[in-house]
Amino acid sequence: MGFRVLTGLFAHETNTFSQLNTTLENYRDFVLAFGDDVPDAIAGSMLEPNGVIQVAEEADWDLVHTVAGWATPSGPVEREVWDVGAGAIFEAAQTQGPFDGIVLALHGAMTTVDHADAEGVLLQELRDIVGPDIPIAITLDLHANVTRLMARHANIICAFRTYPHTDQVATAARASRILDRTMKGEVVPRVHLARRNMLVGLDHGRTTVDNPMTQLLARAEALEGKDPGVLTVSLHAGFTPADFPEVGPSVAVTGDGPAARYRTIAEAYMHFAWEQRHFDSNEYLGAAEAMGRLSTLVDGAGPVVIADASDNPGAGAYGDSTFLLKAMLDAGLEQAAFGMICDPETAVQLTKAGVGADVSVRMGGKVDPAFGQPLELSGQVAAVTDGTYVAQGPRWRGVIQRLGPTAVLRVGGVDIVVASKRIQCTELETFTHAGIDPSQKAVVAVKSMHHFRAAFAPIARHILIVDSGALATKDYNRLPYKNLRRPIFPLDIN
Repeated sequence: MGFRVLTGLFAHETNTFSQLNTTLENYRDFVLAFGDDVPDAIAGSMLEPNGVIQVAEEADWDLVHTVAGWATPSGPVEREVWDVGAGAIFEAAQTQGPFDGIVLALHGAMTTVDHADAEGVLLQELRDIVGPDIPIAITLDLHANVTRLMARHANIICAFRTYPHTDQVATAARASRILDRTMKGEVVPRVHLARRNMLVGLDHGRTTVDNPMTQLLARAEALEGKDPGVLTVSLHAGFTPADFPEVGPSVAVTGDGPAARYRTIAEAYMHFAWEQRHFDSNEYLGAAEAMGRLSTLVDGAGPVVIADASDNPGAGAYGDSTFLLKAMLDAGLEQAAFGMICDPETAVQLTKAGVGADVSVRMGGKVDPAFGQPLELSGQVAAVTDGTYVAQGPRWRGVIQRLGPTAVLRVGGVDIVVASKRIQCTELETFTHAGIDPSQKAVVAVKSMHHFRAAFAPIARHILIVDSGALATKDYNRLPYKNLRRPIFPLDIN
């Protein structure tokens, strides 16, 4: 048996403006497992521990699992979650060592009720336990807000390189291989971090078009291939609905040793990001504007997919905004599907009524009616499910998604998926598990910013992006920031 390595997945993308704190139940709804139960809990999925396991088997590591925890983005993570998630990592570090190395799958944008920079605090407390000499590798989401504390206590930082994210396993494997070289004494990694006064940039990290993000990624991969001292370059677009000083895009270069040239590389990459800060490949439409655009999109097969980026649960929005749904109903659309409204009260009412029942409901707008008042609707229950299915798409393949009691309400020509729990609509199975084939619809609406493209772009004849003005709006002047470093682009700097 080779090196003894501590590992875990403890991640969350926290929208600090959300009224809904993130609970232990929210983690159980997605994935929450501990110790030796972790491999079975994530087997066959896109989750990062599978990449660590892959390298551990190749390198003959003695792998000590701690926790695998992930929940849909929401408000600050509650103390109980921190105690069991971070606590599992700390407890193992204290009692199951000594360790030769550590590899953790984090997000980079977790905020708890106690810690604005939760991952920085986690790494600092872990470092206090294991000491300064044990190498720590971390993987991050491409939308991480990387802090100085994180860079100080991690030896290796590796972020995803795809958005939609489909390379979680590959990223964890890349980080683990660098850690293996470190434990063998082949390299001495050190992180060099650069940022600018930017709230947003790098085209939000999208990798489906030619943009500043893909251009920098190409440069990074070329540099890693020709410069053996550059172990990895990690590019982060940042997570904007997080109100703390170190929010925003950054570059972390993991170099072999402390050479100043690695910081120069990081600064050069950030300079490029700054110069390209105005680039945005999306055209954001209002809900009514999107309805007007539909009449012009008559060519091609498959549905027009409309993504409501501003009510995206994947960015911590509530998923119950009614602006887009009202516009679709007012437009009298036929052969349309809407995925989805999170409204547990209405979902239970519909499931109790049963398939075929004619019902009247008050739907949506219940967390914060400022993002769309509840709609008084009458329709027919077209389907009832328990809301549980295994995702098959590129984004969350192999992960069980749990919507809770779920129903389809047919109002005119629109089939509305009404769920009890919030999930970003990234999978075709959100519809197909409820008897809706989105490929056969004329219009399909999803509450998502960009991840939906992995599964829905192949069936879409056109894609429209809507900013209806909900919690995840791209109009950052509408968000009540109080703790940003100032001045910052685009709020204060053009």
